Amino acid sequence: MVGKKTLKLDESLYSKGKEVAFSLGRGRSDKTFIVVFILGIASFVLLALSTEGEDWWAVFLFGLIFLASEWFAIPHGSGGKLSIAVFPVVMAMMVSGYLGACVVTLFGLPVFFAERGEYGWRRVAFNASQYILCAGVSAWIFHLVGGEPLKSNIQNAGGLVAPCLLATLVFFALNSIIAAFILAPPEKNVFRFWRSEMLELLPSYLLYGAIGFLSALAYVRLQFPAVLFLAVPLIASRKLYTHYDMMRNVCDDTTLAVIHAIEENSPLELGHSIGVAKVAVDIAQALHFPQEDIHYVRLAGLLHDVGKLAIPDSIFEKKGELSEEEYAEIKRYPLILKDALAGEKYFGAVAPAIIHHQEMLEGRGYPDGIAGDSIPLVARILAVADAYDAMQRPAAYRQPKTPYEAASEIVRSKGIQFDPEVVDGFIEVVTAQGIWGGAPRDIVPEKTPAEGAIPQQPSLEDLAKPGAQAAKEETPSEGITYRDVTLEIEKDLKGWKKQKRGIHNKGISEGEKDDKSR
Repeated sequence: MVGKKTLKLDESLYSKGKEVAFSLGRGRSDKTFIVVFILGIASFVLLALSTEGEDWWAVFLFGLIFLASEWFAIPHGSGGKLSIAVFPVVMAMMVSGYLGACVVTLFGLPVFFAERGEYGWRRVAFNASQYILCAGVSAWIFHLVGGEPLKSNIQNAGGLVAPCLLATLVFFALNSIIAAFILAPPEKNVFRFWRSEMLELLPSYLLYGAIGFLSALAYVRLQFPAVLFLAVPLIASRKLYTHYDMMRNVCDDTTLAVIHAIEENSPLELGHSIGVAKVAVDIAQALHFPQEDIHYVRLAGLLHDVGKLAIPDSIFEKKGELSEEEYAEIKRYPLILKDALAGEKYFGAVAPAIIHHQEMLEGRGYPDGIAGDSIPLVARILAVADAYDAMQRPAAYRQPKTPYEAASEIVRSKGIQFDPEVVDGFIEVVTAQGIWGGAPRDIVPEKTPAEGAIPQQPSLEDLAKPGAQAAKEETPSEGITYRDVTLEIEKDLKGWKKQKRGIHNKGISEGEKDDKSR
């Protein structure tokens, strides 16, 4: 189901009051609405014409369970809502038939109407059509592959396991794909959005489908009260989770308010933490993080610089080089929140990322100077997001960079300062946003020999002489091409590491220079 968003995640976190849960009004979403609406109506009519022997009392009882499941649906980070709709639908298709499975979903109309929001009847029509289509097609598949209503002695139950499993998979596929077409941002590929946001929900669909199967057996043998023993705990757990979700909302809103109050006193930093959180979330999504982990990535991005409150403003506003004492003070700020965060269960999960977000891949960062995989993955993501946002902001000692220039610096430091996998995710993000279109020609210029000149390359005998490798490092080849340079940056990371002495002084990004200049 696509529902009215109540949990302020994703883009709504960064623009107050902007609802992103339901996107009718865009070309792709409008087309999806029209197709789903027509197919939903058509499937309902066709199944109504072919129905026979429906158990309408069972349909009514299962419809009440469907209504409760929608009422206590959980908001999802992608903008939709997670319900246990497949649970009553599976019961209906096993006990009643095609049409019964469709009619069960109509009991959700009061919830659809209550959450219609600014889109009014279109949202109600879409949600109803979506469920009718998913339930109708999955019930038809169930009967097509040999499924039939349960007999009173449930002797045919064994033969219904495979049809029920297939029907559950069809319900998941249709429901999640339709939701992806509605919820995916315009600039994001629908399949990638489905893979990152929807595919992880498959296990829960299979679980609730299995519970629906058992509940159908219980209904046929023991009648409806037995079903309540399975349904009530499920719905109650959803209710408890909504309270937890509400409390986490309050915590998120409080964090945003605190960050805004802190940055309001520093015009150069205003919006920095929110910008870092947004980029970090985008990278985490590109790396296919689970939704729950993405929430903590966002939180780490918001809190990563709070420790700067304990550092005198004069250090950050200094235009010249920092003294050793001042730079030591700068390096201390990630540790300031260590004890405070570690003592709180909610924030403890993000403490390692905040503490180590200034570490560098090759071990020259701070506060601990750790390297490679020893740096927490979320900290490596924050390092890229922090540098990218910081380079686009004015500072007392330099002019801001354009998004393209900042992205170029990040890419140039891949495998040196920043984790290659994280940079690959970053490249995917900025490419999708139209910021990045390839290697930075203005930063790594193409070198071509003069017209008619023949590049002088060393012979094998020259390379075999002592000291030849050092000379090669000091004087670049005149015959190198632009493609050679970009391939070296993007693919030959081992070569970069071997030439560490010659490349570090040239390849450290502006992000590190900023810290030293302060």
